[in-house]
Order: sequence, then structure tokens, then C-alpha cells
Amino acid sequence: MKNKTLISTAAICSGLAVLGLASATASALEYQTNPSAGDNPVTLKFEFGSTLNITTGGNISISDLTPGTKAISASNYNVTVSTNNLTGYTLSATVGCSSGTDCYDSKNLSDGTNTFSMLSADGALTAGTWGVSLDSNATANSNFKTLAKYDETATTINKTTSSTGTAATGYTGTANTTVRVGAYATASQVAGTYTNSINFIAVANAVPNCGNYIADYCMQDQTQSSLASIMPNVGDEVTMTDSRDGKTYTVAHLADGNYWMTQNLDHDIVTTANFYTPSNTDISTNWTASTATYGTGTTTWNSSYTAPESYDPGDLCWNGIIRSDYNGTLSNSTTACGDDKHYHIGNYYNWTAAIAMNDSSSYTTDEQDVNQSICPAGWRLPTYSGDKSYANLVSAANLTSGTSGNIQNAPAYFVYGGYWSGSSGSVGGYGGYWSSVVSDDYGYGAYRLCFYRTGVLSPHDGYDRDGGNSVRCVAR
Repeated sequence: MKNKTLISTAAICSGLAVLGLASATASALEYQTNPSAGDNPVTLKFEFGSTLNITTGGNISISDLTPGTKAISASNYNVTVSTNNLTGYTLSATVGCSSGTDCYDSKNLSDGTNTFSMLSADGALTAGTWGVSLDSNATANSNFKTLAKYDETATTINKTTSSTGTAATGYTGTANTTVRVGAYATASQVAGTYTNSINFIAVANAVPNCGNYIADYCMQDQTQSSLASIMPNVGDEVTMTDSRDGKTYTVAHLADGNYWMTQNLDHDIVTTANFYTPSNTDISTNWTASTATYGTGTTTWNSSYTAPESYDPGDLCWNGIIRSDYNGTLSNSTTACGDDKHYHIGNYYNWTAAIAMNDSSSYTTDEQDVNQSICPAGWRLPTYSGDKSYANLVSAANLTSGTSGNIQNAPAYFVYGGYWSGSSGSVGGYGGYWSSVVSDDYGYGAYRLCFYRTGVLSPHDGYDRDGGNSVRCVAR
């Protein structure tokens, strides 16, 4: 769909026209919005309503029950739920009796003492009881399920899930739940018809507020109080999703009392107009990046001190080997990542990209905290000292570097990821992580955490802004 072109027409009045000379032809002034130049495009929004339906197929009956025997309904009974909800639905059921009563309704009987009671707990049927099975191959000797009474919290009997994907790949469609009923008559059961009812309730599962991505936790949704409830103890760790691209990161409660990413940031910067907003990124106003992340395999790198640059090396993890030299490269010091991505190399960012700016030349005051970054909203680049700093974390967690150091181990998992400047270097021998703080008054440097295989570790090392280093984020 193309943007509508805005056309403005104005009459051109001149002295020539007043004198009655040859008339001038009016011109059409045309202006077309250009998002790449920073114009705000018109936002289009299409909302498609949610649907949720239950279909049941009549009655469930047992017609051949005799005294002292067990029996099960002759055929499977399908409860069909259809929905277009991204994360599916939860199907629950109750039985049609109230709490404090036997779960039966005796028809054609005057003797109310001869009843079938619903199972009091999941398991095998006992004489005088009935229950529900969700197994299409169930027999009368199978284990059965008890249901809540209609004035109690309904019993969940099926829950569809979708743990990965976007709106295009999440759960959608129709699913069946098989229900069978079994009963066990006592030897003295009074003949007659015993009836009851089951009520089915389908509820659409919640869709997490993480863009179009399904996640248990969204990084952009977190506050100090929410993180404290999710990870109350030092050492606790969970996986959270970045709503900007759906990538996931492990996050841990570390020894300094703060909540840190324990993986390197892997976000590919895009140049979409106003893609970055204060609601998704650690910035105060909308930002349109001037340079996108360089793709895997490219050697492009302008070594800019002022303009943003970043590089995506691919889905690579440091292989855990601390090299004996400083010439380690991505090819011989990394391996394809598996399920555990604590040692993911992530992307390399120069300092201007790390602080989410198109030009960092105005920052020339030594120890000035820029206080914004390419981190998700609610998270920030660490400082070099004080709260939420590398120095405090190094001290509190007693982090050390070198071949026998622990900075690369649980729970912090800092990576000897080396650097990038059009090619990789020192992978397995060095790790460098940007802070948000200017390191000199010439406009060329910023502080970083750096550590070496020799054992050197500095939480506030000054470094030129043009180099590609790693990024970690700490919760604000």
C-alpha cells in the first residue's frame, strides 16, 4: 500500500499578471512524505476480532450397567473448540451439582439413598462412583478424573499452548477434546436412570504484551518490583523476550542486587523511520537509526568515532577456550550455538550505536553519563561506577579474569568475545563491554569493562568509540 501523496496547489500572483500581460501557468506544489528522511508516516492499524466457539455432540450415556460391575460410555464424545486466538485456549468443566451435595440427579427413583457419587479424587472408580476420562482408549478399569462442582473453580481438562512464533505462526484453528464417562455400580444398586450434566467452559489464553511475540516475560514490561517477584533470590535466572525482534535473553539476579542480562545483546539495528521509541528502547525520544547493522559476512566497517556502526557475526558462541595469544578470531574461537546461549557472541557495536545515537560528537565531557542506549526500554547500559555499574558487580560477585578466573562462569557469563573492526580479533583472549559514560574530553572515547586472558580486569577502561565491542544491559 503506497502512502497517499499530499498535493497542495497555490495561485501564483505577480506584477505581470496584474498588468494583463501573458498569463502565467499555475504550478502544483507537490510534497510526498518520506519516512527515510524522518517524516512521520500515517499509521495504519487493522484489528481482527477474536473468535471462540464450543461445539458438543449431544448426550453421553451408559446403557448396559449392571449391579456390581463397571462400564464406560460406548464411544468417544468430542468437545470441539475453535479459535483464532494467538495462544489458543483453556478448556475447563464443572459438573451440575453444588458443593456439599452428591453429584447426581436421580430420575424415576424414590429411594434417594441409592446414588452414584462423583469420584472424590482422581483415580480408579470405586463402587457407587462415576468419573470422566480424557483418554480416547480408556476402559472401565482406567483412571478417571473428578470435576469441580458448578459453584467451585472449574477443572482444567485441556490447555493448548504455542511457545514460539509470531502472529503468523502462533496457535490458530480447531481442536477436539475427547471425553468419556465411566461408572461403577454397587451390587445393591437400585435400578433406574441416573443423570447429571457437565458444563464446558473455554477461555482464550492471554497473549503476552511483547509485540507479536509469544513469551513468558517481556523485557520491556519489567520494573524493579516485577523483577523482584520473578527473581527474588540472588542467582535466580529466567528467560525474557525483547519485543523489538523476538530474541530471547537469560536474565539473572546477581550479587550486586541488580538484574542483569547474562547474554550479550544480539539486536540488529534497523533504519525504519521512528522504529525506536521510548516504549521499546532505552531512549527519551523517537530515534531513526542512520545506519543498519552490517550483515553476517560483510567486512564493512568505517571505524567512525561519531556515527553508529554495528555488526552481526551470526549465531555463534564462544567455545570456552581462553587463547594463549591475542589473535583469536570468530572462525577458530567460536562454535554454532546450541540451546544454551550464555556464551552467545551477540552483536558488536561501536559506542555511538551502543548509546542509540546518529552522532555522538557532542559528548566531550569526561565522566558524563549519556543515560540512554540500544538496550530494551526499562534496561540500560551499565555505568563504570556506583549503582548498576560494572565496578559494583565485579566487587560484589568477586569477579576475576584469566585462565583460572570466574568472570566467564555462572552466574555472570561474560564472554571473551574479542572485538570487531571489519574483522574479528582477540576472540578467546579479551572481552570488552561498553558503558554509557564518556571517558575523555576530546570526543573520542568511552568507558568500558575489559578483561584479558592474562588476568587483567578493569571495570572502567577508556577506549576509542570507533571499535566494535559487546553490550550487556542492566535493569533500571
